[in-house]
Amino acid sequence: MAIRNIRKMAVAAAAIGVTVVLTVSGCAPASNSDVVIRIAMGASGDAVDSNFDTLKDQYETLYPDRKVEIIVQEDDVYQTTGLSTLLSSREAPDAYFEWSGPRMRNHVADGDGADLSEYLAGDAFAGRFDEGAFTGMDVDGSGIYMVPWTGDVTDVIWYNKTIFKDLGLEVPQTWDEFMAVCAAIKKSGVTPIVEGNKDQWTVGNWASHISSRVIGEDVYADTMNGDAPMNSPAMVEAMTYLADIASNGYINDSVNALPDDEANTQFFLGRAAMIVIGSWLMADAVTDAEGLDFGYFNTPALDGAGDQASVLGISTGFMVNAKSSHIAETMDFLALVASADGTKLWAQAGLAPMTVNPFDGVDADERTVSLATLMSTAPTVVAPSDSGYNIEVAAAFYDAVANIIGGGNVQDALDTAQKRIEEIK
Repeated sequence: MAIRNIRKMAVAAAAIGVTVVLTVSGCAPASNSDVVIRIAMGASGDAVDSNFDTLKDQYETLYPDRKVEIIVQEDDVYQTTGLSTLLSSREAPDAYFEWSGPRMRNHVADGDGADLSEYLAGDAFAGRFDEGAFTGMDVDGSGIYMVPWTGDVTDVIWYNKTIFKDLGLEVPQTWDEFMAVCAAIKKSGVTPIVEGNKDQWTVGNWASHISSRVIGEDVYADTMNGDAPMNSPAMVEAMTYLADIASNGYINDSVNALPDDEANTQFFLGRAAMIVIGSWLMADAVTDAEGLDFGYFNTPALDGAGDQASVLGISTGFMVNAKSSHIAETMDFLALVASADGTKLWAQAGLAPMTVNPFDGVDADERTVSLATLMSTAPTVVAPSDSGYNIEVAAAFYDAVANIIGGGNVQDALDTAQKRIEEIK
C-alpha cells in the first residue's frame, strides 16, 4: 500500500480513536518468539514517514528476531489525546515522539519517560550529538530523557516568490512594511495570508512570537507561566498587531475552521501569497509543492522590548517509555534514527536533524539548510507557549488568540484568558 494512502487511513482512524500501524507490505507478522518494539509519532509527511519504514527494514535485517511497529496518528490528534491514549493502553509504545520542555517533563513525572543518559553515552551514539543538542531534554539535572531528532523553527512567513515578483514586492523588514505588502496583495485579488488554526496552535505560535517581541522575553516567560497578567496593557498592544491582520481582511475568513494541512495545500496551490508556519513545511513541500517558487522570512521587526531578531523554535526527539520491557532494543532502533545514514534520510526529506554536521554529503534543499542556520545563529530563541511553558496557560492564551484572529475584541479576549488562568493558579 502506498504511504500516501496509509496516511489517509491514519487520519481517518485517529479521528475515531483507532491506531494505525504501518508495516512494510508483504512483511510477515511477528512470531511469539519475536521482540516487538512500538514507535509512536504524529504524521510528518510522506517523505518522512517512508523513511521510518526504511529504518524498520534495516533494523529487522540487523536483528532478525525483532520486529518494529511504526504507529502513526494524525498530528493534531497525536498532540492532544492520541499519545496519552496510547501510553495508557495495553500495548503502549516503547518510544514516542515529543517536544523538549514541559510536555517531556510531564511524561517523566507520570513515569512514562526513561533516563537515557547511559545509552546516549555508549558507542551506538558516540559522536552523534554536540552537548547543545540536549538542551531542554533533562529534568533538573537528573538525566537525559530524549534522543534528539530535529530542531524546528516554529514560525516563519513563507511567501510565494512569483506573486511577490509580479506585484513588485520586496521582503518586508518592519511590521509596517509587512502590512503594506499585505495591502498590495489583497488589492490584487489574492488572499495575503492563509492559516489553518482549527487546532489553534498555528496562529497561537505566531502570537507567541509577536508577544515576546513586544513585551520582552522575560515578561513573556512570566506571562506564559501565569506569573504576569495575560491582560496587561503590553499584551493588549501585542495582540493588536494580530487584530489588525484580521480587521483589514489580510487572512482567510476560514482561519479558525481550516485544518493546518489544508492551509498548507492552499499555499502550495498558489491560492494565498503567504502562510505562517514552521520549518516542517519543507517536509510536505518535498512531495506537494513541485514547481512552486517560494521562500521565507522571519517575522518582521515590531516596536517592542524584545529582541526583534529573535527566532521562535523548539527541539524534538524520541522519549523511551520507562515501563517498556525492551528499552535496550528500542535504543538500538533510535541509534539508527540518529546514525549518519539516518541523518541523511531526514535532511533529504526537508528536516533539520540535531546530529553533528547534518547536511554533510546531502543534496539538501537550500531552504532547509538556511532554516537550520537561522535557528543555530539566532541571537535569541523563544519557545512557543504550548511547548515551552505552562500548558494550561497556553490553552487559555490560544483560545484568546483564536478569538482575536477571528475578529474578536482584544481586551475582552485577554480578560477571559486571565480569568481562566487565575482559576488554574
